[in-house]
Amino acid sequence: MKKRLLLAGVLLVFLGSAASAQGFHYGLKASLMFSTIQGDGLKSSYPPGFQGGAFAEWDFSKKWGIQPEILFTQAGTRKTDDFQSRYYVSEGNTSSSSNKAKLSYVTIPLLFRYSPIKDLTFNLGAQYSYLFFANEDFLKYNKDAFKKTDIGAVAGVQVNVANVRFFGRYVLGLNNVNDITTPQHTWKSQQIILGIGVAFK
Repeated sequence: MKKRLLLAGVLLVFLGSAASAQGFHYGLKASLMFSTIQGDGLKSSYPPGFQGGAFAEWDFSKKWGIQPEILFTQAGTRKTDDFQSRYYVSEGNTSSSSNKAKLSYVTIPLLFRYSPIKDLTFNLGAQYSYLFFANEDFLKYNKDAFKKTDIGAVAGVQVNVANVRFFGRYVLGLNNVNDITTPQHTWKSQQIILGIGVAFK
């Protein structure tokens, strides 16, 4: 908790100091997200989800800048028919009858910006996601199937039309989000994101 509060404080200080800069913009964004968590026992489908929140753009030269964001992310996944046979070890790991999961995250991307021309921006960076609510019942006895944190690599492109931003992104999960310790299989997330944002400054 202290680390998350410190991170939020540093971000606020950064935004406050950058707000007076000439190349600083901020706004709101919303996007349609197709996400999956791939691994043993999970279906490789991309159910639709939602992502929305606030962003800031700080260009410290004509072509280069950074873009921090704070977003609400809602993703989902489904288990396969053989999930129970893969993860049944004891009564504590017996899978329940539920085959869907809805996962709600607070997501903080930090991206580098490269704009070869004014109307086009490429993004590259990383994001940290914290799972604050999981509507899933993969395991009995209220045991969690998913870890609380997910770190991903982000690549995207953005078209700038006046103060409107049209963007697409791909996110590749880097860490294992499977919290089932025995047997241990690797689950990693992937996201395809299409959205629009509006800058107010």
